[in-house]
Amino acid sequence: MAEQKKKKKFPWGAVIYILVCALIGGCIGVVMGKNDVEFDLFSFAWIMVSFVPALFLHIIVHEAGHALFGMLTGYKFLSYRVGSFMWEKGADGQVRFSRFSLAGTGGQCLMSPPDYNGGNYPYVWYNLGGAVVNILLALLFGLAAWLLPMAGWLKVLCWMLLLVGVFTGVTNGLPDPSGKLNNDGSNILAISRSPEARRAFWLQMKVNEQIAWGKRLRDLPEEYFAPYPPESRANAMVLSMEVLSANRQWDAQNFDKAKETMLSLVDDKHVPGIYRQLMTFELAWLELVSGESGDWVAKLEEKEAQQFAKAMKNFPTILRAQYALALLKDKDEKKAAEIRKAFDKMAASYPHESEIIGEKELMDLTEQKAKEA
Repeated sequence: MAEQKKKKKFPWGAVIYILVCALIGGCIGVVMGKNDVEFDLFSFAWIMVSFVPALFLHIIVHEAGHALFGMLTGYKFLSYRVGSFMWEKGADGQVRFSRFSLAGTGGQCLMSPPDYNGGNYPYVWYNLGGAVVNILLALLFGLAAWLLPMAGWLKVLCWMLLLVGVFTGVTNGLPDPSGKLNNDGSNILAISRSPEARRAFWLQMKVNEQIAWGKRLRDLPEEYFAPYPPESRANAMVLSMEVLSANRQWDAQNFDKAKETMLSLVDDKHVPGIYRQLMTFELAWLELVSGESGDWVAKLEEKEAQQFAKAMKNFPTILRAQYALALLKDKDEKKAAEIRKAFDKMAASYPHESEIIGEKELMDLTEQKAKEA
């Protein structure tokens, strides 16, 4: 009997995005009309150009908003990133600059959490702070455009800053109705749903802190990674900790246990998409070094995996999987040498030395398997 086709969900996220973009375009048109700005090729180019600094500014203040509201509610600064430029505070209190990027994010602000306090720690304002600051700044630019005398093009720029700020604040602050995007609003909703989710979010922050301070995943306390009850696993926060638990086993080179956990997670729709993609590359790497059938290796040829690899081309897991492909599958030593060179270059500026130590061990293991073959 033929399998029934899965019922497609209505694309709420795409519809809302299109509606908001249409609203922004309409508002810009109204502003141009009221300021007697003629719409031509030059004016269209100006609108497009003004969008870039508006978006960049709102990314900066969004992450600063997380830091501000986090510190106001008991968190401590850990790291701040815009694009690939990252500043991180080490265990010695020194702030260091490094280069790091993550697909699907324009920036990120991580904080050391306050005391757990039985799960009664503050989490709403830390998560919501970025969206609040976006909207406040947007309103400030709107008031300036409304009240202050200025040239028509400058007024268009202020309105662009207003609209982009509202768009950024709303799309981050409100939970994604499609359930596919783990934005700030969705995180707040997930954390609020159970004591297990609140503990999982707190532990993620604690793990980030310890890694930033030089610890390896395998050296962190066992109780951090205690399993969760089955009924709590339909939650992105809980499943993110399950992924970290698998990564801890990977770091300890307990590959069978790590594989078992990853296989239970990789197709779960509640697991954040970036984790699912990274697990695909991890499982493919394990197939290559284990000499297994290659089902996960085949997935690396799919369009989604290729696009992800391109977006995350300097991420250790991606480079390691590509190194194994070149050495163990394609037998292309020249390509493998180029990938190893790219890995070493990335490692020199990667923010977390403890992660790079573990990755180098796995790269060396890959090379050892190639020599044995």
